[in-house]
Amino acid sequence: MSLDTPRYLAELFSNIRGRSIAWDAHVRAGLISESDVKKIKAIDKVSKEKQAGVVEKDVDGYASLVLGPQGALKKATDGKRVDVVAYILVLLGDLLEGVPAFTGSLLALPSPFSHLLSLLSHTDEYTPLLSSSVLSTLLTASLRTSAKPAPDAKAALPRLYCFLAGLTKSSDVHLQDIAIQSYVSLLRSSYARTTFWSLEKETVAPIVKILETAGGQNGNSSDRGSTLGGSTGGAQGSVGLQLLYHVLLVIWELTFEEVVAEEINLWVSSSTASMGYTHCRQNSSSLKEKVTRLSLATLSNLATKSPSANLPPLLLSNILPFLQTLSTRFTSSSDPDLTTDLQTLIDSLESFQSSQTTLSSYRLEILSGHLRWSPPHRNEGFWKKHSREILEDTELVKALARVLSTSQDKTVLAVAANDVGVLVREVSGSRKKWEELGVKGKVMELMGDSDAEVRYEALRAVQGFLANAFSG
Repeated sequence: MSLDTPRYLAELFSNIRGRSIAWDAHVRAGLISESDVKKIKAIDKVSKEKQAGVVEKDVDGYASLVLGPQGALKKATDGKRVDVVAYILVLLGDLLEGVPAFTGSLLALPSPFSHLLSLLSHTDEYTPLLSSSVLSTLLTASLRTSAKPAPDAKAALPRLYCFLAGLTKSSDVHLQDIAIQSYVSLLRSSYARTTFWSLEKETVAPIVKILETAGGQNGNSSDRGSTLGGSTGGAQGSVGLQLLYHVLLVIWELTFEEVVAEEINLWVSSSTASMGYTHCRQNSSSLKEKVTRLSLATLSNLATKSPSANLPPLLLSNILPFLQTLSTRFTSSSDPDLTTDLQTLIDSLESFQSSQTTLSSYRLEILSGHLRWSPPHRNEGFWKKHSREILEDTELVKALARVLSTSQDKTVLAVAANDVGVLVREVSGSRKKWEELGVKGKVMELMGDSDAEVRYEALRAVQGFLANAFSG
């Protein structure tokens, strides 16, 4: 996965490359040697190809020159030459990108991250950004080249994460995107992902805030699940679609870790469902199609890595019919990745639905008294198949009536009212049984409840009683 350099950084890099450095004056001041200046001038303001060719002939020498313990970056920092510090940091980034062998030579230096980390707290406006860019590239390479991270890389990663987390909290979307794209690069390794998640209050919370902002201007700011959904325009709330895409890339990468898949709903609630449902409709542009694909891939990860945590909210969101409709628009030959993710999701949800919409699972829930919006309550097929059987189960009917009459839990009351309303409508002649148990009077009373959902479900139940007023 390769992303373009954030435009803000790209313009900064270009500006710094175009500046002239008074190297002779720095030599006279003892900040750099003539031989080092000669090596720098050999690769300054030349084509990328020539620059790479020169460095490849002395890759270790150039690594030591720019980032060694007594290299140009350290000397320029000590000499308070911010212009040279900026130039060397941009040069480092260019060589990391253009000369593959250069990365290994830098990592072979003693404590290659130490000085770069110190620059994250530099008082200059741009030095910390430039240093974090180099650190992100260098740490990404270090973590990917070894199954067991080096001690200095393990120590450096949390410090870089904390710096980037500060950028994500900024009101400047350019700084936010720089941080998010750095995360995308770093999170390619399992160690980086688990470390990121272990710092969740620092790292995850600001990302959730961006998602909340994305959904907040659509009237859904109070519902975290909706924050991963959005409008069809080029911006999501006040968050640009490009930034939102990068945030979703971060979430997608994180969901390759089982611990994240298990715990992600602690942060974003039912967003695992809302994200897929809403974004799958945003496919009128190439970027929106990418968001759709990314959402499906993320949902597929969550459904397979931790089905017990993620399939219930997905099923309750009623996403399954939408996914089934979406699947008719693609074929495995035209879009194999998307169709694979779609089919994984559909199969997982259908299997889970079958296991959860059994009469035995419904009976256990009612008898327990702990009613929640589990799959059977909203499943039309379940009611058509089992309504008469439920009404013939005296213990079950009395338990439902008892829950409705005694519970103080608003969700329990709403679910129970829903079930009574469905049973009255599905089974003609059941009205009298419910009246004898005092259920009709209770649902009429609940029409004045303080909770909007309870009032709504009670109203629907009463409408069911009225529609069957003469059915016995």
